[in-house]
Amino acid sequence: MPSPIDTRQINKDGAPIVRIQHGMKRFLFAEMESRTFLDCLGESESPSVIRVVPLLRVFTIAQSRFIAVGNVRIVVSGVQQVAFEVFLDGIWKEETARDNFFPLNRESPAGVDELDRSTSALEGLLVESASAQSNNSVTSNEFHVAFVSKGVAEDSRNAITEVREIRYGLELHLAETSAKSSVEGSQRSIVSALLQLGIILGRGADNAREAVREGLWVFLTDSSAYHSYRVLQDPGIINNAVPATEFSRTWMKLHDAAIRQCTELRGQLDAECISVHALLAAAAAVSSSREADAQTNFNTLAAVASFGLGIPALVLALYGADRLLPLDTLPRQFAFLPVAAGLVFAAILAVMRSPTGKRRRVWLLGAGVALIASLALLIVAGMILPGA
Repeated sequence: MPSPIDTRQINKDGAPIVRIQHGMKRFLFAEMESRTFLDCLGESESPSVIRVVPLLRVFTIAQSRFIAVGNVRIVVSGVQQVAFEVFLDGIWKEETARDNFFPLNRESPAGVDELDRSTSALEGLLVESASAQSNNSVTSNEFHVAFVSKGVAEDSRNAITEVREIRYGLELHLAETSAKSSVEGSQRSIVSALLQLGIILGRGADNAREAVREGLWVFLTDSSAYHSYRVLQDPGIINNAVPATEFSRTWMKLHDAAIRQCTELRGQLDAECISVHALLAAAAAVSSSREADAQTNFNTLAAVASFGLGIPALVLALYGADRLLPLDTLPRQFAFLPVAAGLVFAAILAVMRSPTGKRRRVWLLGAGVALIASLALLIVAGMILPGA
């Protein structure tokens, strides 16, 4: 069997072999069946027992969080001889910004380095997990593969707690930015993070759903146990198999536990997907509300500006500019008061209708500058304009 692309292997002091391949994997029956005729090393020395379980891991490297999603093909060709063949759908790294993740790729040198680091860390986690699952009471390859499958599936289900904390962080961040009225409260990064988290959750749920549907591929080496367990899950299935019990196989309870872990993983991932979609809807609602507020503020500013410019223009049109200017006599200066009053009243309206938050200072500064500049321009023009 050819080695997968981007393969890494650990085989020190009897530790499990770990091979990692990047890229989505669709398991086909012919390929899976041919794999059972090979041992852990991929050689034709002895047949193997195979299971496929979903993989979900959240781990930290140098204070940066990573999320790995994919499938693990567990290959056992002898008691205490295990190989993990990992097929990753993707690895996501936390950005500098809080709770914002982006997928790693090989398009840049930095991406290659990050992939190497995260892949090595994931290898270590799997080896550590397998070491913790060592059991001296293992009596057969089938029992061993069921034991390891249950442990890997349980670790994946436990990772949901950390994924949920990430979602809580995004939810809190969304609430904080929604309360801000300044431009700094932009939610584009949050929406991007939620979309990436939705991809992670969706991939994980698909893998868990497929694992449950295939019964962890137990039928490759024991079709009778597969059909018996299906009857146990759904008594309405029409076949001649007897419902599985703890006495059907020595490893049946462990197999049942692994299936239940995958089922629970799928249910929790689906629930998290619903929560993420609800957050996306909330972010869209907040964005629409902000756009409406911005449009309202713009309309108010336009109305105030029209009022401030319209009143002076109306007064000048009624009196005639040649009768008011230049402002070299006291009666003309008094006649100019309605023009100045219109500008002052427009400035007062701008202050009263100014938004809250940091933008209020910008709004008030702009209103003050416009008022002073307009009055100064009119007065200076009126003082220096020659008489008709």
